[in-house]
Amino acid sequence: MKEKGLSLLIPSIKKGIYVCMACILSLSAACDKQSYTPKPVGYYRIALPQHQYRSFDTLFPYQFEFSTLACIRPAAHPEPYWINIEYPSFNAQVFISYKKVINNVDTLINDSKTFVTNQIQKADDIIEYHVYDSLNKVYGISYDILGSDVACPYQFWLTDNEKHFFRASLYFNHSPNNDSVAPVIEYIRKDMLHLIETFAWK
Repeated sequence: MKEKGLSLLIPSIKKGIYVCMACILSLSAACDKQSYTPKPVGYYRIALPQHQYRSFDTLFPYQFEFSTLACIRPAAHPEPYWINIEYPSFNAQVFISYKKVINNVDTLINDSKTFVTNQIQKADDIIEYHVYDSLNKVYGISYDILGSDVACPYQFWLTDNEKHFFRASLYFNHSPNNDSVAPVIEYIRKDMLHLIETFAWK
């Protein structure tokens, strides 16, 4: 009787072992499948406030509106009327230079275009937008310089073709990785477009 009971028990034990082995194999296969699933590249979400502006209206030969998130500081440059628009929370700044036009507007424009063409090797594309405000005599070109490794993703120049030449360029205080800061670039770009729209000579 004992031998008969044991012989009945052995097949059920074998069956249980097979079930356990099948479970272990399916679990390990599932784990292997999960470990090889590619994950998409992601960046930290950057919270951006609504755009608000204030006026830069001083004794300088130009005026405009700029973001309330930014502050304006004099540039470390010997020529007058050079300033930096700094964005401390974004670790970015817009360098602004000013030149008096003395029969050299073509040279100043060509120099500005050279700054743009110097980035062609790292740029995926460069998009130009022409500025034409005959009422305020503000003419120029703005440049979107696209590419992850581009040092200056946005810049523009303005002139009245007679007395004034104004140039602005956006830089970040870290190595270029424009894919990760794309929302910030677009945010500051809108601020710069607003600056152009409210710009006037004095």
